[in-house]
Amino acid sequence: MCAGVMLATGCAIDEHGAMVIDPNRFIKNISDTYQAQTIKQEAERGDAGAQLVLGSYYASGRGVPRDFVEAAKWYRLSAEQGNATAQYRLGACYASGKGVEPDPAETVKWFSLSAEQGYMPAQFRLGLCYAVGRGTAPDRAEAAKWLHKAADQGSLGAQNALRRLESNGELDANQPENLTESGTGKATAEASDSATQNPPLTVDEIKTLSSSGVKAEAVIAQIKETNSKFSSQDLASAQQAKPAVDPEVIKCMAANLR
Repeated sequence: MCAGVMLATGCAIDEHGAMVIDPNRFIKNISDTYQAQTIKQEAERGDAGAQLVLGSYYASGRGVPRDFVEAAKWYRLSAEQGNATAQYRLGACYASGKGVEPDPAETVKWFSLSAEQGYMPAQFRLGLCYAVGRGTAPDRAEAAKWLHKAADQGSLGAQNALRRLESNGELDANQPENLTESGTGKATAEASDSATQNPPLTVDEIKTLSSSGVKAEAVIAQIKETNSKFSSQDLASAQQAKPAVDPEVIKCMAANLR
């Protein structure tokens, strides 16, 4: 029976049929489950930040069974309260069909709401939508506008896309190198999966986790597991947060600047 629930409990059956417990995994799973329960209580009270975090927990299976429908549900509740990250992730759900029916028009809707708030990944993805006519009519001027905004915030993908758009007059949606989020080879379809399945932590999520009493080592582990990157503005926001973000978390963020 234990082998059947190994991922949930951290136990397995050895070659002799005896139960073996991995204490590190066992403790980690208990910690993740407790964090998820704590965050869910706040999410159910209507906290937009907690709703965003809970959506990411369901998307990645952290502390709860992986459930993309639940992830999209909580992203939507947060997005409807104006959370820019949640708006972007809900748009990514509609782009990839994770937890919702694929809908290019809804993708553009939610990317637009997020991009208008200055969220760089949404600005980049919205620019691509206009460039290739996905969910909206092709519009080179709008594509350039949003790609420039993302590029100004340091998006290598937007910088690459702008160079191709300006040299060729258009982007080829069938060539993944034209649709890379980081500029280093991750195609847009894969970016949607990253945004929905194992999304990187944002500074707002870090502040929510910290204010919810999640230990610094757990937050740092999530930063590393999701390969999260931060801007200098993110770092300043964390340093000024009330209640304070643990110095060790800020140190980890500083080591992962993009």
